[in-house]
Amino acid sequence: MIINKNYKKGFIMLDNISIKTKLISLSIIISLSFVLILFIELLSINKISEIENIGTQINKLEIQQLELRKNEKDFLSRKDLKYLEKFNENISNIQKISSTLDTNFDLFDLDKTKLNNYNTIIKDYSTIFTKIVNLQQKIGLKEDNGLYGSLRNSVHLVQEFAKKSNDNYLLATVYDLRKQEKDFMLRLDEKYVENFNKIIIKLEKDEKYKEIIPLISSYKTDFLNLVTSEKEKGFNENSGMMKEMRDIVHKCAKSQEILTTGISQKIVELHDKIVFYSYSIIIIIALFIIIALLYISRVINKSLSTFQEGLGEFFAFLNNETKNINLLDDKNDNEFGNMSKIINSNIIKVQENIIKDKALIDDATKVANDIKDGHLSSRIVTNSNSNELNELKNVINLMLENLSSNINNILEVLKNYSNYDYTKRVNTKLVKGDILELCENINQVGNTITKMLVDSKTIGLNLQNSAHILVDNVKFLTQNANTTAASLEETAAAVEEITSTIAKNSQNINEMSQYSKNVISALKTGEELANRTTTSMDEINAQVIAINESITLIDQIAFQTNILSLNAAVEAATAGEAGRGFAVVAAEVRNLASRSAEVAREIKILVENATSKANIGKEIASNMIEGYATLNSNIQNTVNLINSVSTASKEQQIGMEQINSSINQLDQQTQEIATISSTTQQIAQETNNIAIEIVKNSDEKEFDGKNSIKIQEKR
Repeated sequence: MIINKNYKKGFIMLDNISIKTKLISLSIIISLSFVLILFIELLSINKISEIENIGTQINKLEIQQLELRKNEKDFLSRKDLKYLEKFNENISNIQKISSTLDTNFDLFDLDKTKLNNYNTIIKDYSTIFTKIVNLQQKIGLKEDNGLYGSLRNSVHLVQEFAKKSNDNYLLATVYDLRKQEKDFMLRLDEKYVENFNKIIIKLEKDEKYKEIIPLISSYKTDFLNLVTSEKEKGFNENSGMMKEMRDIVHKCAKSQEILTTGISQKIVELHDKIVFYSYSIIIIIALFIIIALLYISRVINKSLSTFQEGLGEFFAFLNNETKNINLLDDKNDNEFGNMSKIINSNIIKVQENIIKDKALIDDATKVANDIKDGHLSSRIVTNSNSNELNELKNVINLMLENLSSNINNILEVLKNYSNYDYTKRVNTKLVKGDILELCENINQVGNTITKMLVDSKTIGLNLQNSAHILVDNVKFLTQNANTTAASLEETAAAVEEITSTIAKNSQNINEMSQYSKNVISALKTGEELANRTTTSMDEINAQVIAINESITLIDQIAFQTNILSLNAAVEAATAGEAGRGFAVVAAEVRNLASRSAEVAREIKILVENATSKANIGKEIASNMIEGYATLNSNIQNTVNLINSVSTASKEQQIGMEQINSSINQLDQQTQEIATISSTTQQIAQETNNIAIEIVKNSDEKEFDGKNSIKIQEKR
């Protein structure tokens, strides 16, 4: 029971704490919670960043390892020591990365066995690559140094000796040795070394070549030394040091994969662990904030609900929805309690004011009903405690006074208008708003009627004057119409004579056009024959070119036959006595080839002359075509000119016919005008009578400017 009382007492104390204090306290708690969450997130991000840095370093190791492979391949293909320097630089970078990883492994207490194994393999890789580079330097980075250079020197000495000896067999044997050497260099196959040794042994056994044996032995020694070094290095990736390096590279790649897989798993585990702890703390803080928010929301909602009910009753009373009102609960010392006390004091004052305001409103309603029935003499006499309502009462009474005065003024003016006196106007000196607009519109009606009457009288007077002028003009128009009709008949006769002359000219022009067409047809026939001549010349030229190409081919065949006969003579000389008969035949073949070449050159000269003559004939035919084209163009221009003249003559004939038709129409219209003039004279007299009646009606009314209207003279 004591605990329960203390519990209730604590809640009562919390209820008396102001809403502002509660919200500030909650804001401080939430802010501190967010700061704590932010601190935890920063720690988590920092740890995750350190973990991910390990993965980044592993990726860098993989990149550097690929660079090592690239440097290795570049050196083996280009034999350049700069790739050894790059290789060693990448090895140094890998060692630095491994040192950083070693520190990070200690930081997160990770097993370093795989990392140490990787470092050992990298050292082995560096060692074997360095050995291969040193061996390649021994073999020779270029053809002029190392074992390559020594071999080249020996080969050149042997080859020079063989050339100077004038021994074709020896020279062929040396070339065969070179071939075996080159095949070995290209294919790195030991069968070419065996072939090389067999040729050397065969050469050493021949007593005829004792002088070259020392050079051959030196050549053999240099070549075998090169073969031994290449074998030590490895003919391919499956032998020698190359195989050893490939095995180490595969171990390195596998170790890299194992290291990457292990580290990736460990990174995921550490990342998940950090995320779990971070989320757990954030959830606990979030639950605490939610509980605090729910409690404060419950307290505020309870106080707000009580205050809302009391305020709703107060507004219902103000809106006349209820006649009774209860005071709000103002026991608490918080903001809602203070607001309730203020509202309770105002409720009492409002009750008193509403009664007086209602009395004034009832009086105003009675006055409004009287005005609705057309009685503008009623006024509001009841007073209220509200200054605004009293001011409204005074404004309404003053409005009624002004409205009554303005309406009386308007009625007086309208009464004068009904008696045809449009000289009066409504006084608008103290009038404003819509009443001012009404007064101005009534005055505007008076002005409009006055203007209309002035215009009506002016129009009547002017119409009367115009009718007299119209009668005189109609008489003059009738006389002119008769004169015009006589002139048009004479003009029609002249136009018919001109039309006949133009038709005869058109017939002559058509005959000239037909003669021009016959000339153009003859020109086209001549131009077609010239074009056929040009085409024939082109065909002759094409055949001559084909003959020229055939002669060139014959000349080439003769040249090749001559070369073959020379080769046959050389072979016959080599054969000695057995080849004498063949040498005679070769000489005859060479003579025939020379005669064939000479005849081909003569034919070529004749063909070139024929080509020149054909080109001259083609040029003459082309000039004829151009002449025909120019003549055709000139004749065509003449035909176009004749056609233009023919077209113009036809258009003139058509124009004259249209003019003749128009003159006939004008004659007919002139006669109709004479008839209409007689009718118009009668209408002008009737118009004069109407104008006299309009002036009479205007003079019967009173309006400003009636006596100042004058007739506008017209001529």
